[in-house]
Order: sequence, then C-alpha cells, then structure tokens
Amino acid sequence: MKNFKIVTYGCQINEYESEKFREALLSFGYNEVEKDEDADLILLNSCAVREKANLKLLSKIGRIRKLFEKQGHPVSVVTGCVASVNEQAIKRVGEKSIIALFKGYESLDDRVKKLRKLLSVTGEKKISLVQKVFAYVPIIYGCNDFCSYCIVPIAKGRERSRAKVEILEEINTLVKNGAQEIVLLGQNINHYGRDLGYKNGFIEMLEDVDKIPGLKRLRYLTSYPADFTLSVLERMRKLKKLCSHFHLPVQSGSNKILKSMERGYTREQYVELINSVRILFPYASITTDIIVGFPGESEKDYNETKSLVEYAQFDRSFVAAYSKRPNTPAAVMEEQIDEKEKKKRLNDLLSLQNAISLKKNRFFIGKTVEILIESIVGAQAFGRIPQDKLVIVEGCTARVGDIIKTEIVDADFIHLRGK
Repeated sequence: MKNFKIVTYGCQINEYESEKFREALLSFGYNEVEKDEDADLILLNSCAVREKANLKLLSKIGRIRKLFEKQGHPVSVVTGCVASVNEQAIKRVGEKSIIALFKGYESLDDRVKKLRKLLSVTGEKKISLVQKVFAYVPIIYGCNDFCSYCIVPIAKGRERSRAKVEILEEINTLVKNGAQEIVLLGQNINHYGRDLGYKNGFIEMLEDVDKIPGLKRLRYLTSYPADFTLSVLERMRKLKKLCSHFHLPVQSGSNKILKSMERGYTREQYVELINSVRILFPYASITTDIIVGFPGESEKDYNETKSLVEYAQFDRSFVAAYSKRPNTPAAVMEEQIDEKEKKKRLNDLLSLQNAISLKKNRFFIGKTVEILIESIVGAQAFGRIPQDKLVIVEGCTARVGDIIKTEIVDADFIHLRGK
C-alpha cells in the first residue's frame, strides 16, 4: 500500500480540486497520511495570486526534496496556478523529487487522468466518501477580465463553464449524501454560461439549484461588481435557500486606481450596487476584497478607499497589500509603492475595518439566530448563520449537520458567541 498526502494553497476552487484528487488517489488504492516523511507521494495544489503563496510552495518543495534525498521518498506532483506560470523554478527547487507538473488551466478530469497514467493504475476500487455538511461546486473556471494586477487569466486560462446537467447531477448527489449547504464557485461567477450561449446563466443556475429537494442553504463566490445587475438582485429575492450574504470585491475606492486596475466600474457604480443590496436585502451582510499600495496610489487615493469602507460599513474586508505578479501590466507600472508604506496603509485599514466588524457583530447580541453546525470540538460547536458569520456555541448538544437556533451573548470582530 502506497501512502499519499495533499497540501492545498489558495482558493476554494483549489480545495474542491484537492478533494477530487484525494478521492482519485483513494480509489487507486493509496492510503492518506498526515506526515511528509510517511508519504510516498505528496500532491501540492498551488496558488499564484499572491507572492507569499508562491514562496510557501517553493519552500515546501525544497523540504520535500531534502526528505527525498535522505530517505528515497516522498516524490511530489505539483498542480495549480504556480505550475502554470513558474514551471522552471519548481523544477529547479525540486530537481529529481518532482515527478510531474499539471498546469492549472488544464481541466480537472485531464489532470486526474494524467495522475492515473503517471502512477500506472490498472484498476480502481469504490470508496466510501466522508459526508459533508457543506460542499464547494465550481460552475465556471478561468477568467476573461484581465484586471491589470491579476495573474488568474494566465494561470487558469479563459472562462470555461461546466455543463448545467453535470453541475446539477453533482449537487443532487452531494445533497443525497448529506450536504446541507452548497457553495457555487467561479472566478467571475456572474459570467456562468456565456460561453454556452446562456444569456442569464448565473441567475438561472441559482434558481435551478434552489429547487433541489433536501438542500437547506445556497451560497456562491465570487461576484464581479461590473456584472451584477439590478434585475439579477430582484430575481435573487425570490429564492428560498439563498443565504443573505454578498461578497463584492471593490479593490479600491479611488476612480483613478480602479481605472488603472482595469476593473470596469467606478466608485459611484459600486456604491449604487451596495445601496441596492441594502434596500432589497436589508438583513444581508456585505464583505469585500481591497488592495492597498497599488502602483500610483497617492495618499488621496488611499483616503478615498478609507472613506468608502466607512460609508459601506462592510461586515468584513479581506485587505491585502499589492503584490507584483509576473506577466501582469501592474508589475511594470511606474510609481510602485514601497513596502513600508504598503504595510502602514494595510494596518491602518485593517484597524478601521476591525472596528466596523466589531460593531456589526455586536449588533447580534441578544438576538436569536439560526446556525448550521459544521464541527464540534469538546464542548464547543461551530457553525454559521446565513450572513456567513461564524458562531461558537458553548455546551451545545446538537450534532454536526443540525440546524439550530441559539441566542447570541457576545461577539468580537471575527466571531459571534451563542449559548
């Protein structure tokens, strides 16, 4: 029996793909282990969106190589975004311990077939899959938007929608196997079906999934503000299982920087969108992504981002300092911001957002909310409300998969606490 381990970096799509690789390796007769030194094969599913994730991958490959040189195993297979854009560095760091690279823009089915061929698998066995409370399901891969800072179109390729019948069949199977919540995934999920000839593919997909018997909750990631229309929002109001949470990445509050980023919308258009969300979904949470220190970002531009955060009152912002990515227009722009200033702006904006998040979370104190229990550790249960806020419940007797009501008794800027 050969042993394997999977290490995943990056987004939810990578998590989904890693789970499919795991299922394949188990069906090949491999056994999953926790420690690197016990593995014969380590599959590394990589992310290139930030330089930090890229460096983590190369460091991991180097450690695996040293183990390989010492004990003759493990070997590694690298897949995902970094395999698409940084092949030479991977081979240089890994040398003989690397046995294959599967590019991130290749279809998942093709990569699993390559893995099967690489390992000379002649037969497969049925496996008992672990039941999941929630599950990710990609509906579209790649991206056609070409924001000036983003490496995704290079690493993941152009947009490719999955067939609707295939998606619905997968979700039905997941629900029958115990999934209560489904999270649809796409780099720009609003574009689902355009390449298949669907005019309103995204909202129609939401409507179809909403009708699946047994499904309790429905979410999706990630929307592109320029493609989110009022008509889509109005149709969303009619869905019974869609959770009250909108993740709308703004990236900057400055029109000058938004134009330089090639985002395709203005600050004013973004504000109009979130105002529409607040009117149509008054109890919804809104989260966002923001980049600080983008090339050419003046103090005035940064302050415009701060003022947008103050106006929007996001429930949470995922803030990152700009990171140069190879082969992107922003990497060679003039007026690059020095690292010290990036860090200063990053910490300043995080401080503002944390204060807002604390206020938004404390709003729930004294209220009774409905949570889906995702895990239990000791006497604590962990779950989420429809607004995608994590709740820690003390002394809970519920089981994983139960949907329960709990009173919120405390909150910090990250969690709610229930009893």
